[in-house]
Amino acid sequence: MGSGGTDDVGAGWSTARGAGDVALLSEEITAARVTALRHAVAAAARSAGLVGDGLEDFVLAVHELVTNVVRHGGGSGEVRLWQHHDLLTCQVSDNGPGLGEIAVALPSPGEVGHRGLWLAQQLTEGLMIDNSGQGTTASVTAQLRPRSTVYEEG
Repeated sequence: MGSGGTDDVGAGWSTARGAGDVALLSEEITAARVTALRHAVAAAARSAGLVGDGLEDFVLAVHELVTNVVRHGGGSGEVRLWQHHDLLTCQVSDNGPGLGEIAVALPSPGEVGHRGLWLAQQLTEGLMIDNSGQGTTASVTAQLRPRSTVYEEG
């Protein structure tokens, strides 16, 4: 991805929220709220039907994006979570200086940190980064599995 570009790593993306979208969460990001946001994202994603390893992976991915806002994105931002049919999307944005040139790749073993975006990409259906305006917006998605239906035969 070049500076000011969009890195679309994943498939099935629709960043425009519109008809059929169900807003689940919209909260401000601050250093003091990181833990509370993690719990809020977990509860909202669970209520949408995300469970098990998929839930844990998604929450960890969002947590990585939220901590990036605090550490690298000016310290504050916003997290939004919504559902569109069977797709759960979480968008994390900040008003920081932007990412500049960045490759979403696993850093060398000796490098400290710099694994958050890579983890977010690996733990979800994909990662999208928009660095085209002021600040950065990163989005991750999770595929919701159909809820089981129990049929009784009569």
